[in-house]
Amino acid sequence: MTYHRRVPPRDRTRRRIVPTQARARASVDAILTATEQLLRERGYARLTTNHIAARAGVNVALVYRYFAGKEAIVGALIDRVADATASALQAVLTTHARSRLPVAVRAIVDVLVGTPSVPALHRELTEHVDAAHRRVVVRDIRAAAAARFRELLVARRAELRPDADLDALLFVLEPAIEAATNAAAFYRPADLSLDRAVTALCDVITRALLPVEDRPDRGASRPRDRAETATRPPPRRRQDRRRARPLLARSARRDGGRDRARGGRVRTVRRRRRP
Repeated sequence: MTYHRRVPPRDRTRRRIVPTQARARASVDAILTATEQLLRERGYARLTTNHIAARAGVNVALVYRYFAGKEAIVGALIDRVADATASALQAVLTTHARSRLPVAVRAIVDVLVGTPSVPALHRELTEHVDAAHRRVVVRDIRAAAAARFRELLVARRAELRPDADLDALLFVLEPAIEAATNAAAFYRPADLSLDRAVTALCDVITRALLPVEDRPDRGASRPRDRAETATRPPPRRRQDRRRARPLLARSARRDGGRDRARGGRVRTVRRRRRP
């Protein structure tokens, strides 16, 4: 009887060696940069370690020295983007600690949409988080961003709507903001600009958080409404509207005839006698 030992599948998402010397770190940076370029040009499905080695100018054996496969390289890129996003969010929250809430929200959304700055690379990294086994990393960065956003809203509790349920709003807004920022970054139609999409998203967030009188769209819409109403003709009085209505058709016998209303003019039609 022959026994076959089950060999566990190779984990292609792990990093084998973390470089410590400057020359080794330069080689790893060249590999990561080449992977970014190829992801933008070809996408994840057509990405191979041979292509990465050729673009980076190194031997493919050197690629496998540091990474177990292309999944590990993409995972390293996701780690790098996650660190950059966390640093950018912290800098934005520090800069806009005393800014108005709409300004701070716009800055936060700009960071989420623009990191990384290349839409094609952003899309490839977002769509292949599970392939690189980096779901835990994304979950951690999402939880950290949500905690910072909660701290921002708690510090500005007096600016929010008096009846705002903060826990419920954050539960709804966190996944909605993540999905909307991804859609604005790389899923929007060609005729929709990034600025319009981000402005619409920020408008939705501020409408959910701020009172009506403090929303940024209220002050911008009032002059436009007044200009439009100034060019409109004054409304007619009630009596004028009544006069403008067409007369209802009515018939009445008068002098053996019949009255008809046509266009506001009354015409008398006499009957003809039968011979």
